[in-house]
Amino acid sequence: MQNLNILGVALTDYSLKESLFMLDEFVKGGGLKTILYITTPMLIMAGEDAEEKNAIEAMDMTLCGDADILRVAGIKSASRQYEVDNLVFLKEFLRRMVRNDRKIYLLAESEGEIKLLREDLEALQNGVLIGGNSVAAEVEDEIINRINDIAPTAVISRMPSGRQERWMMEAKLLVNAEVWLGISKDMIFDRTKEPLSKKVMDKVYKKIFQRRMNRFNDGSEKGE
Repeated sequence: MQNLNILGVALTDYSLKESLFMLDEFVKGGGLKTILYITTPMLIMAGEDAEEKNAIEAMDMTLCGDADILRVAGIKSASRQYEVDNLVFLKEFLRRMVRNDRKIYLLAESEGEIKLLREDLEALQNGVLIGGNSVAAEVEDEIINRINDIAPTAVISRMPSGRQERWMMEAKLLVNAEVWLGISKDMIFDRTKEPLSKKVMDKVYKKIFQRRMNRFNDGSEKGE
């Protein structure tokens, strides 16, 4: 476990063993726990938006969805980079759900994105038990009631940054599930299907991120 400060956002980088131990504890119950994948565009936003920063820091666990975060944070472990690049935590998460016959509920912005999310998860792990799904544009109370009727172990969502975190925080006291895992829309599961536009934007964000981190670190060193 390493405590990080990225653009003023306090994060904790957990080893795979630590994060899986925490997941097992979350699944035992005792209230909904939130797990959020973080990407560089999200951190760029959080560096300038206090609401987004606070939402990220309020999560029960955050995960690096982008190995560039590790590099900027000075984490040079090849094994950690492999775990991030290959979605090892997510694969283990799904494997545990399947092994214990746990139901998952999906939430995304459209029927098409729900279908894509389902396909992405099933490509990572066969036999994923999807108990239900909803489009995020529907009435929130109706979605929450639908989730609670099914009582899944986990909710997995993939929505734009900001909106997703708000959903997760508002659900803490309302949703009958053990875990809510938020997957950033910036993450690509299968790099062979990554569109050229996404590759170009990744390069742009990488340059912005590095530039912002350089300024942040210079300011910190000068006591600004």
